[in-house]
Amino acid sequence: MELEMKNINMKKYSFIAVGLVLLLGLSCSSPNKGNSIKAATEKSASSEIVEKKSTPTKAVSSTGQKLYSDNGCLVCHQLNTKLVGPSTKDIAAAYSGNKAGLIAFLKGESKAIVDPSQASLMQPQIAITKALPAEELEAMVDYILSIK
Repeated sequence: MELEMKNINMKKYSFIAVGLVLLLGLSCSSPNKGNSIKAATEKSASSEIVEKKSTPTKAVSSTGQKLYSDNGCLVCHQLNTKLVGPSTKDIAAAYSGNKAGLIAFLKGESKAIVDPSQASLMQPQIAITKALPAEELEAMVDYILSIK
C-alpha cells in the first residue's frame, strides 16, 4: 500500500515536471513572440493583397505554419511522427472536415479526439491557443488541416 502511494506520487511529480519543462521551453523559445506574431501578421497582411489574386491559401498556409512554429506546437507535434502528442498529419486526418471541432479544442471548449490519454499534457498549451486572436487561430487551424 505504501509502495503504491509512492508510485502514484512519483507519477504525479513526473507529470508536473514534464509540464514545467514544456512550459519553460515554450516560454524561453521565443523571447519576442509577440513581436514575431505581429510581424508575421503585418507581413502576411501586406503580401496577402498581392497574393490574393493568385493563391490566397498560400498566404494563409504560410502564416498558419509560422504561427504553429512560433507558438511551440512543434515541440510536441512533428509533421509525420508522434512525439509527445500526435503528429500534425494525424491531427489533420482526425479533424478532416471538422475545422470548427479543432478550433473548439484549441479554445479549450471540447475534448481531444486524436489521443485523449495525452490531453492533459496539452492543457498548458491550450492557454496559449485560447489567447490567440481569432484570425491567427483560424490560420493555424487551416495550416494543420492542410497537412495530408
